Amino acid sequence: MKDRLCELQNFPSTPSEGECGPNGNSIHRNEDEELLHQHAVVFQGEDVMDDIYKEAHTMRKEMLLLKLDVKRLGKQSTRFLTSVRRFSSIKRDSNALGKDIKARGEAIYARLEKLGKLSKELEEEHGPTSAVARMVRSQYVSLTSAFHEAISEYNEAEMVQRENCKTRIQRQAEIMGKEVSREQIDEMIETGKWNIFSDNLLLEGRTARSALNEIENRHKELLELESRIRDIHELFFQLALLVEEQGCMLDNIEANVGATQDYVAKAAVQIKKAVEYKKNNPCKKLFCCCFPCCR
Repeated sequence: MKDRLCELQNFPSTPSEGECGPNGNSIHRNEDEELLHQHAVVFQGEDVMDDIYKEAHTMRKEMLLLKLDVKRLGKQSTRFLTSVRRFSSIKRDSNALGKDIKARGEAIYARLEKLGKLSKELEEEHGPTSAVARMVRSQYVSLTSAFHEAISEYNEAEMVQRENCKTRIQRQAEIMGKEVSREQIDEMIETGKWNIFSDNLLLEGRTARSALNEIENRHKELLELESRIRDIHELFFQLALLVEEQGCMLDNIEANVGATQDYVAKAAVQIKKAVEYKKNNPCKKLFCCCFPCCR
């Protein structure tokens, strides 16, 4: 028999590149080590979603500021009936708030239009059922709904201010001894004819003159309110089109939420059944009887 002791002594302690150990675990070890170096996983549309979330966060901030301006405008409208400040000061504050709200609303609407176009582009590129398209569409629907709510609050505040002006006109008319209805006030606002108050004004005295001046100021305020409401009406119309387009989206979201709730309820029932089956397993009972110490 050939003596191979020298060969065994000279055999390397670790397998060389391309050699295999006795159990086959060291095949291409160097190549495996290179493959083990992992890299960061970048999901499809991740960069797009980061930008979308930043834009959505900015738009929500703008909507919050819009709602704060609307609340300030609502407080201004109540001061028309209770405040002792000069009418010109209250009017100036209300006009400034109205302009700020209009400018902020138009800027938010322009951003919503861009987001809607991006949502459609992603649906065409990745498909309507893709994760990135669904997430962008969800943000778009949520932001549009919040914006519609804010603009509705603004319109309500303007209408309240309009009614307060009419109430003030009625009060001043009563001071002059004139009884006028809301319908008559609406007619006078449209025609601009206030002769009913100026007739025989020279015989009424200083109080009547002051009341007439107040009525004329309120009439000017109502005309400015009508102008602001007309400006915001176009924005309402555009929002109505957006909401109409989102009708199918909202229905699909509602259906998916309902289906998810059904699946969760069914899963809860199945889990309870599985727990009962596990407790009543005959093999487990037999095992526990034979080995009570293992319970």
